[in-house]
Amino acid sequence: MEFSCTVRQIADRVVLTVAGDVDLAVHGRFEADVEQYWDASTDLVIDCSRITFLDSMGLRVLVHAMQRAAGNGRDIAIAAPSDPVLRVLDLAGIRSLFTEIGPVADAAPDPDPAT
Repeated sequence: MEFSCTVRQIADRVVLTVAGDVDLAVHGRFEADVEQYWDASTDLVIDCSRITFLDSMGLRVLVHAMQRAAGNGRDIAIAAPSDPVLRVLDLAGIRSLFTEIGPVADAAPDPDPAT
């Protein structure tokens, strides 16, 4: 599956949705997307539910993002990690370093204050 990374702002955090194979061939693009879309001034959620493959280079990007968040006093979470993501995190022995959350829903619209 082809790699893609999309971004959205939900409340006070940036949500990156990553899909496809995250490997040596695309890790530079993934890293550039993290750098471009997240300036470390907010918390970061990486939606990993659509990742079909993750290798050590993709893992490296996740670890660097975690280190950057910690260095800036921010939190990072991985949302709905797929089985390939969980497998690599478990094999590397670092799953416990990441906060795992459920699927990220789109932000609900603000209620109309006039009603």
